[in-house]
Amino acid sequence: MPDSPSDVARRAMGAVEQGSRQKWIDLFAAGATLEDPVDGSPGLTGTDSIANFWDTSIAMFEAVRFDVRRIHEAPGEALVLADISIRTPGGESATYDAAIHYRLDESGDVSHLRAFWDLAKVMEQLSGS
Repeated sequence: MPDSPSDVARRAMGAVEQGSRQKWIDLFAAGATLEDPVDGSPGLTGTDSIANFWDTSIAMFEAVRFDVRRIHEAPGEALVLADISIRTPGGESATYDAAIHYRLDESGDVSHLRAFWDLAKVMEQLSGS
């Protein structure tokens, strides 16, 4: 029996906090789609693209922390409302709120992840403006 959507979401966030690239990637189905942040673009599809996203986006941070405020769950889906804190190796930091939607396939793997947050505001914080 696969884990609940909430459990998968928590494992995904935990892998990011721990810097566990492979643990995070292994949570995704082979043909999964990632939209982070959701901005009208079609997103990334496939674990190779998702691995590249880790290497070019998540890996740039020295620390990432998810303070989960609430998780709403439905069969095969979880919507996480969280405050996220990030810090670069140079000491720049940002804090922002996000709504992250995880959709799972019948095997319990993430088939679609959509993260809603304001990229412009985060970049402004990181640049010190």
